[in-house]
Amino acid sequence: MSNKIETSPFEDPSNPFQDPSITSALNSTRAVQEAAEEDVPLNDFNATSFHHVSDNRDPFSSSQTTLPTQPNDYSQREEALRQKERELADRERDLEQRQRQTLQRRDNNFPPCFPILYLNIVDEIPMQHQTTVLWLYREWLLFLITLVMNFFACLWILFSHPASVTSAPTNMGVALTELFTHTLASFFLWYRPVYNAYMKDNSMYFFFFFIFNGFHILYTFYMAVGIPSTGGAGLILLVTLFSEHYIGPAVLTLLATICWLSMGILAVIFYKKTYDHYKAAGHTFNEAKSEAYSHMGRSTVVREAAVNAAWNSATNRR
Repeated sequence: MSNKIETSPFEDPSNPFQDPSITSALNSTRAVQEAAEEDVPLNDFNATSFHHVSDNRDPFSSSQTTLPTQPNDYSQREEALRQKERELADRERDLEQRQRQTLQRRDNNFPPCFPILYLNIVDEIPMQHQTTVLWLYREWLLFLITLVMNFFACLWILFSHPASVTSAPTNMGVALTELFTHTLASFFLWYRPVYNAYMKDNSMYFFFFFIFNGFHILYTFYMAVGIPSTGGAGLILLVTLFSEHYIGPAVLTLLATICWLSMGILAVIFYKKTYDHYKAAGHTFNEAKSEAYSHMGRSTVVREAAVNAAWNSATNRR
């Protein structure tokens, strides 16, 4: 037993794992694994490394998605509506103030020689329209002056007896008739309506003015021509008088012609100005018809006429 066995009989003297290349590969692999385990331990995760999600957030909302901003048109429209409301409120206050003033005053003051109605541009017409109404009143006064001058021109021609002016008596008679009839007609057909239109802001009165003042403008330029037997001391009569050396009546006819033309131009200017105001205020023809029907419905004469017509129709059917 003194001979001790120092080696295993099963040991292979040539160990394949003792190959230097295999040993170096195993050592390098083991080093990599140990380094990875030291850098990222499986049991030591930091909770703060995860992204914290708040429970209050809407899961359907996204920080990347935002609704488009509202356009500025809404604010502009809102401001326009507020401006319109302020204008309507101011207009209503003006109307109420004028109505109170209308109820307070009772004394007629026009015409001064024989007052039959009340006219006061400062008290009854809004301040922004007083200049326009005042110039329309001056237009009407210029029309009266023109009619007077036209009559005296025709009268002077009649007394002068020009040989080539055979229509002098007719001209004088027509001019005298127009002096009275056209004075009243012009006041009640176009000046009084436009006065009420600016005072009450009423479409119906504006339409009255547009219709009758339109005829007035045509009549003005027609009289400026001076056609014989029409009562107009105009251009045709003016040329005839100067050619025959009737200087006195010719000069008066020249002044009448200038008045006709000046008044026609002035009438066109303020007709256009009134029409622009009518359109800017938003008035329409349908509004004018509604106001006319309402006005006729409030009229006692119209109601009585309608009742009488209905009664007569029912009686005839029986």
